[in-house]
Amino acid sequence: MASQTKGRESWTEENSPRTTIRESSPLKLSRVFRFVDPQTSASQISDFPDSNPSGDTPLEVRMKHFTEIENFTFLGYTLAHELGGTTPTPIRTVTDLQVPDEEFQNFINEAKSATLTDEELADTVLDVGINWEHFVASNDNLLIPEHPLKITDVLMQEKIDSLDIITEAFVREVNLRSIEKKTGTKGRQS
Repeated sequence: MASQTKGRESWTEENSPRTTIRESSPLKLSRVFRFVDPQTSASQISDFPDSNPSGDTPLEVRMKHFTEIENFTFLGYTLAHELGGTTPTPIRTVTDLQVPDEEFQNFINEAKSATLTDEELADTVLDVGINWEHFVASNDNLLIPEHPLKITDVLMQEKIDSLDIITEAFVREVNLRSIEKKTGTKGRQS
């Protein structure tokens, strides 16, 4: 799960200690991917990387980052639409969610009592994820060269971090619903 600071300080890519997962395609530029969970056979979207993508310059690192945001968002959106559930369901992955920006915390507080169909969840993933991507992409001129995924405007960075945390939570909800559809059971919040 994303922390408020996201811990993206270095330029080097770190590998996750998670179990080896067969990715859907070995030919890709992004570190986010769709896969079939070996335990449940359910389609899943990978966790969003907490480390910086590789790059020769701070701007290249930042550009690859917002491309990964777009890919992550679209993969979550697509999987949620494929689930096809028409029964409105609570968004369990936001129950205890806290974000640094007040506007987006108010959004989360509303989401805590909302129930969404899979299609509505898909549309919400797309809405929040595209906002995250655009907030990152429109502030390239403020990037901190030593930490290219951070910007000098602290309040805007809090908005970016909040959109990150929210998008990741919504994609985790999509993953839970995918497992539940495949296995026919209701899972626990992860």
